[in-house]
Amino acid sequence: MAHVFHFFLPDDESGAVGAVRRVCDQDARRIDRVLRLRAGDPVEVADADGRVWTAVLAARGEVELRSILREPRPAVPLVVRLALTGPRADTAVEKLVELGVERLSPLETAGIRREPRTDRWRRIAQAAACQSKRQRIPVVEAPVPLAATLGGGAIMLTPDDPDGSLDDALARVARPVVLLVGPEAGFLDHERAAARAAGVPLATLGDVVLRTETAAIAATVLALDRLGALA
Repeated sequence: MAHVFHFFLPDDESGAVGAVRRVCDQDARRIDRVLRLRAGDPVEVADADGRVWTAVLAARGEVELRSILREPRPAVPLVVRLALTGPRADTAVEKLVELGVERLSPLETAGIRREPRTDRWRRIAQAAACQSKRQRIPVVEAPVPLAATLGGGAIMLTPDDPDGSLDDALARVARPVVLLVGPEAGFLDHERAAARAAGVPLATLGDVVLRTETAAIAATVLALDRLGALA
């Protein structure tokens, strides 16, 4: 059976049986320049409501919706904020979206060495959502200062002087869970102190030493499992 490619309608467009809609610009370019699909080829299309439709390609960048393939599912109550830049950030964003993360952003900390490219994160997130056939395009928010994240639901992931395991922290914090992943050098002493003063648990994945992008992926898998999103 041939692979059926997955695309998205723009953020404000709902689907309807028999409707002809233009897919979002990034997908339209991919259809035309990369995949070279032809009119009549079967595809899947997710609309702004999170429904996934069977469809056929009607013209360049346009699809005709046929029937509902999957109804919307509730968004996972998880946000991931990453103090990463460069290729490691690209890897983390791609894998987190493939796993099911729908909200993420750069995290501004003292250890960040260069500005994150949020526009690039958004392109990577959308491509990963297409590849993994997600029902919504993930939201990549603007960079957030660490101090603004230290509220309910937040967990600071760190191997340095933690309060306990990530599993323990996930059982105690409010929803949505907000995972805070530091830069390669880790969170600084004053950042960990600020988190602890705000009541944010400092959590570890154990004795293993992981690269930051690996830690982000491992922590996300555990969080998604505890939130029932991998069932």
